[in-house]
Amino acid sequence: MKRGEDPYRATPPPWEGWPSHETSRRRWAIGLSIPIIGAMGCGLVLLLGVGLMGVLLIVSRLSVPIPDGEPLVLSAAEVHGTWVDEQGGRLVLKADGTFTSDGICGDFSDKNLGDPVAPDLGAGTWEHRTGDDPNTDDTVSEVHLAFTPDEVWTQYEARGTSKDPVLWQYIGDPDEGKLCVLERAGK
Repeated sequence: MKRGEDPYRATPPPWEGWPSHETSRRRWAIGLSIPIIGAMGCGLVLLLGVGLMGVLLIVSRLSVPIPDGEPLVLSAAEVHGTWVDEQGGRLVLKADGTFTSDGICGDFSDKNLGDPVAPDLGAGTWEHRTGDDPNTDDTVSEVHLAFTPDEVWTQYEARGTSKDPVLWQYIGDPDEGKLCVLERAGK
C-alpha cells in the first residue's frame, strides 16, 4: 500500500459489486413480471366474466319462447276477422272497431294495473296500432282490446308471415315462458 492511499480501498467493501449485475437484472425482471402477470390474470378473469355474462344473455334469450316468424306489420283490414287460441278461445275483431270474445287467453290488466281475468264472454272495442318490437326494434302491429264496461284491457303483437300471422303475448313474467297465441280461424 502506498502512502496516502486509503487502506480500505485495497479490498473492496462487501457491499460493492454485490449483487452482481446479472443478479440485479434478474431481480428487476422478476419485479416487473409479477405485476404484468397479475394484470394479465385480472384481464383474463374480466374477459371470462364478460364472456360468461354474454353466454347467459344468449341462453336467456333462447330459453324465452316466442312464436315463429318475424315481427309483422298488418293493416287494420288484415287484422279484423276471427282469431282462435289453443284452448278453443275465440276472438272476433269487427271492421267497425268492436270485438266479441269467448274464453280467450291473455294477460289482462285494469285501470289499477291489477291482474283481472277477462270476462269469459266479453265484448268491447279494439284498436290497431304500430310500435317498435322491444327485442329487435322492428316495427310491429299491435292490437289493443278494451273490454266494456269493466275497463279490463290487453294488447297483442303480430308476428309470423303475411300468409300465416299470429297475435301473441306473454302471460305473466316473460321469463316463465307462458305464451298466448291467437291464430286466424280456419287455418
